[in-house]
This record gives sequence, C-alpha cells and structure tokens, in this order.
Amino acid sequence: MKNLDRNDKKILEMLIEDSRRPYREIADEVDLSESTIRKRVIRLQEDGVIERFTIRICREDERCIVAFVTLIPKSQSEIKELLRETQVMPQCEEVYFLAGECGILVKVNVPEINELDALLESFRARSDVRSVERVCVVLKPIKSSSPNDGYLR
Repeated sequence: MKNLDRNDKKILEMLIEDSRRPYREIADEVDLSESTIRKRVIRLQEDGVIERFTIRICREDERCIVAFVTLIPKSQSEIKELLRETQVMPQCEEVYFLAGECGILVKVNVPEINELDALLESFRARSDVRSVERVCVVLKPIKSSSPNDGYLR
C-alpha cells in the first residue's frame, strides 16, 4: 500500500474488522477528530486503497464453516483411491496431494460444526487413513482468490 502512515493503517485495520464501525469510534481509538477520520477514509477510497465496503451473508442454504484437514494414508499405495474419493465429495472444495509423506490436504466447507465433526469421523473410520491431522478451522478470510471472500475490497 502506498504512503500509508500509522493512523491510516489503524483505520484500515478497524474497518477490516467492522466496515460499519462509526467514525466517532475510530476517532476515539486513533486519537484524531471524526472529521479527520472521514477525510482519511475518503482519501483512501480516492487513492484506490479502499475499493468498496462489502458484507458477506451466510445464508441457510450456503456452507459457511471452512476448514483445512490433512489426511495421512496408511500407505502410499492407497493414496490414489483416497484422492479420487475426496475429489467427488461435495464437502471437499479443494484437494491437494502433498510432497513427501505429508498425505493429502483437503479444504472442507460445511454448513455447521457438527457436520465437520461427522466428516472428520468418517475420515478416521476409513481403513485407508492412518490419521486425520492438523484440522484448522478458518476464523475469517484475509486474502482469497475468490471474489466473494474477504472483508474489505
């Protein structure tokens, strides 16, 4: 980002956290006037640092819990079948074969945490899976190649 001072960066951090945060609240935390905050936000928009303010709503029909799961196969000979089956599972958005003995990395998207738990249990119950490791649940996207992810664009 071009020519951003400490205050600009703090303003951006606060807007990323909550793009509807009142300028008064930002002003109190940054120790500037509300009108100064408003002018800085306008300048950040004009300079192209802030392109737009957006919200993303998780509707009931959408899957909203994203997690990354590493599956370790019992043997390298069983990895092809495991790769094939994870690719066709609707909850598995992306599947990666990892170098070395790291196994398979799967990006999972489910509507509720209990469905993530059930999916993990189904992986653990498979005869070709030695272990399910490093289950990481996404708290919030920071940067994504998907045009609908992220908070501040």
